[in-house]
Amino acid sequence: MRNALLPHLAVRGLTGSRRLYLPFLLSTAFMAMVYTVIACFVHDPLLGETIAGGNNIQTLMSVGYLLLPVVLAPFLVYIYSYLLKNRSRELALYAILGLERRHIALVLLIENALCFAVSLLLGLGGGALVYPLTVRALLAALRLPAARGTLSAASLLGVTRVFAVCFALLVAIGVWRAACARPVSLLREQTQGEKPMRGRLPVAVGGVLCLLAAYTLSATSRLAPSLHSFMVALALVILGTYGVFTGVSAEVLRRLRRSPRMHTDASALVVVSGLQHRLRKNAAGLVNICLFGCAALFTLCCSFCVLLGQDTVIARIGRAVVEGQFGLNTADVAAREIEMLFTTLAFLGVFFVLVFLACTALVLYYKQLAESTEDVGRLRILRAVGLSDARAAHTVRRQLRTLFLLPLGGTLLHIAGATPFLCTFMSLLAIDAPEVIGGSVALAMLVFCLFYLLCYRATVRAYLRAVA
Repeated sequence: MRNALLPHLAVRGLTGSRRLYLPFLLSTAFMAMVYTVIACFVHDPLLGETIAGGNNIQTLMSVGYLLLPVVLAPFLVYIYSYLLKNRSRELALYAILGLERRHIALVLLIENALCFAVSLLLGLGGGALVYPLTVRALLAALRLPAARGTLSAASLLGVTRVFAVCFALLVAIGVWRAACARPVSLLREQTQGEKPMRGRLPVAVGGVLCLLAAYTLSATSRLAPSLHSFMVALALVILGTYGVFTGVSAEVLRRLRRSPRMHTDASALVVVSGLQHRLRKNAAGLVNICLFGCAALFTLCCSFCVLLGQDTVIARIGRAVVEGQFGLNTADVAAREIEMLFTTLAFLGVFFVLVFLACTALVLYYKQLAESTEDVGRLRILRAVGLSDARAAHTVRRQLRTLFLLPLGGTLLHIAGATPFLCTFMSLLAIDAPEVIGGSVALAMLVFCLFYLLCYRATVRAYLRAVA
């Protein structure tokens, strides 16, 4: 085969699957833009040389600069695995038509190179436009003279290296799947669900125990606060969430299906049976939605606590001045440093919240695409067994509503359990007012629920268009 045909196949593959790749490219470009802004903060000489306390701002931003790739790499791998799964028939057709595995691998390499170039150019360009505006907003919040942020080659190269490594990992995954999979297995892959774990009851019990252990660590964090206990609790929450979504939900649905009510209510039986099938196929997707939602909501809680608790800490310094514990100059400096620190923390939190919310929305979108692709045939079966169009649509809506509420409920439950950890972290910043922390958590939950419901309505609308 002439290699000149392969770039044409790669372009056709991307344009033919634009419903899958366009959200992926836009979300990746958005994350590249956010990461570019953070990188510019870290490498901008203006902050360290001309702004008082600018070194502290760069130190805080460097934390986000180091942590964000840890979030991006697993997320991009998960989404790309979904993209490959939904294009498995196309890859199998390439093999059946005579393309060798090295040709398919080269097509995937060209596709990823094009995706990398488009997302990186959009991300770097957007970051170059947004960064000066962000610097002006930060300086205005700090009540400092306006200045223009400068882009540095080091920041652009840093972003390019991180995303190049991420896309190289995606290429390796695609080449490995193309090299190992047979055409017959690729043809069946799109209709196969995620493999459920065997032994639902042990998995369910283990998941519940992991969550109870994590909540216990959170409740006792005030006694011995440490980063190690937080990381252990985070790992337990991840394991526990997977156990609950795969084990507990499957066990509950199994018992519901065997209840006497199911023999008299055909509609309830169809709903429960459909939920069993959907959970088997989308358990990992629901877990990812819940975990990204937890990350976004916890970061949002921290940001609101910092913003709302700043005045409380400054007022405490003012009372210390009145009592003669500080000199006036020392008090002014302390209050100014606290204001700069808290405002910078809030800005950094906003960047991470945007990334986590984008990840949550994208996983919701792709899960809904998968549901709509499979439900075309499922709705046809429901109509064939005698259900009217209205009843079939109502049944599917009940199933989707339940699947959407499960991650939301899990997210709110985890944040409620993590509130003692939040109180411990805020006490390190001298924010220990219960009304500030409680109000911040309530406000963050309200904002996240509104965002989640907007995503629900948008994705359900897209789902109904796809299955109509």
